[in-house]
Amino acid sequence: MIDYLIIPMGEILRKEEYLQQKIEESFKKFSCQREIDLENFLRDKAIPYEKTNYGKTYLCVDKKELENGQFIVAAYFTIAQNSLDISQLSKKKKRKVLGEYPGRDNLNSVPTYLIGQLGRSDRYSSDDLPGQQILNECYHAISLAAMVVGGNLIVLECREHMYGKFYEGQGYKNLYAETNEEGLYTLYKKIDFKEYWSSF
Repeated sequence: MIDYLIIPMGEILRKEEYLQQKIEESFKKFSCQREIDLENFLRDKAIPYEKTNYGKTYLCVDKKELENGQFIVAAYFTIAQNSLDISQLSKKKKRKVLGEYPGRDNLNSVPTYLIGQLGRSDRYSSDDLPGQQILNECYHAISLAAMVVGGNLIVLECREHMYGKFYEGQGYKNLYAETNEEGLYTLYKKIDFKEYWSSF
């Protein structure tokens, strides 16, 4: 596995303008042909999204390349707060998803953490940077918020092939039987963040 650094994109944007130009140039070199949406988000939407403060993007930067003066994004993920619509779920499904959540049966929505984007550059293989490792970094970042405000439910959207190929093996479950209008499945997973707090 490569050595890497996790850098919150907001830290870069708060510094000199030339650093923003540098990451914009690196974003243009980010290729993810398996999921063009990931590629397009980083190139065209990540910086405006960050500036709205709606969510936060974290860059996984190749440490060796950085030491040689090259800013190479090996992977990235974007996280945000979310309100999950559970109004159409049966009481049985709500119990399965929420556990002992207070007032569970009468709720129409619940707060969650959203993984909006998560992807690895085509330049790196799963041996160089495993998907599980990227997810762990994502959980670590979310755990900072969970330590302050609580919460243990994560949701994300993905295409069917990514569910079967990756997320199902990571413990994610399908929330709804059907895909949404964009052909994406909504997945959920409950996380005990206490194991990540021990590293602080």
